[in-house]
Amino acid sequence: MSIAVVTDSTADIPSGLAEEYGLTIVPAFVRFGDNEYRDRVDIGIEEFYGRLARDKDVFPTTSQPSPGDFKTVYDELLKEHHQIVSIHISSAVSGTYASAVAGAAQSDESGERIKHVDSRAASMATGWLAIAAQKVINDGGSLTDAVSEARNLVPRVLFAGTPDSLEYLKRGGRLKGAQALMAGILNIRPVLAIVDGEVEVIAKPRSHRRAMSKLVSEVVDAHAPLTNLAVMHTDSTSQGEAEELLAELKGGVQEGGMAITANVGPAIGSHLGTGTVALGVSW
Repeated sequence: MSIAVVTDSTADIPSGLAEEYGLTIVPAFVRFGDNEYRDRVDIGIEEFYGRLARDKDVFPTTSQPSPGDFKTVYDELLKEHHQIVSIHISSAVSGTYASAVAGAAQSDESGERIKHVDSRAASMATGWLAIAAQKVINDGGSLTDAVSEARNLVPRVLFAGTPDSLEYLKRGGRLKGAQALMAGILNIRPVLAIVDGEVEVIAKPRSHRRAMSKLVSEVVDAHAPLTNLAVMHTDSTSQGEAEELLAELKGGVQEGGMAITANVGPAIGSHLGTGTVALGVSW
């Protein structure tokens, strides 16, 4: 039985990697003012961050794919595949998972052909779950096997980063205003992570250097050895630092695992802003 793996664009899986594993990506939506774009389809990464840097007073908003968007994707895939495993960003921070489940109910009345996994994570932490599920399928595993592998891995993935500003998260409702205000007053460069599905401040250093050190200790050192590592960056202002960090950390990835750099795409970047470095790992 052929099985397809679906995720959404908030997983930030590099296009080459998604193509290599045959993953189907459903785009989230990004809105600037009155204009709405499909993430990485109607607006590319460079264009998005360029606009974010130029239009300092314009804060983008995001929305999840609709149930109809998912139904369209599922209907098309089920023409050539028997079953689907669909893996998505944490249901605690986005309605994407709920939309996917609703879309599946319209596409698969039996409820048996499409199964879902709530990553309780974001960005490449979700991406590693999708890739893990696809690897199981490539090795001849069943839908049940792929879903079990992804769900068992949920407690062993993490996405964390250190943004230049908390303003985007505050405006997007992903962080309490008091937390953002205190960080600004105290000149804190916080380290944020998706913990049990929700955004939390896990460290409050007062310089970029200390924030990067804390990011590595809380994410990499605390969970070594890693099975996979993605050093993430938003725009070109943080790309060089991400590449240097990958060179420093890739030796801590287990043999056979992946160590890559990747972009934080527009959907997640709308909440982090420019200049962000982040890590998406599995262990």
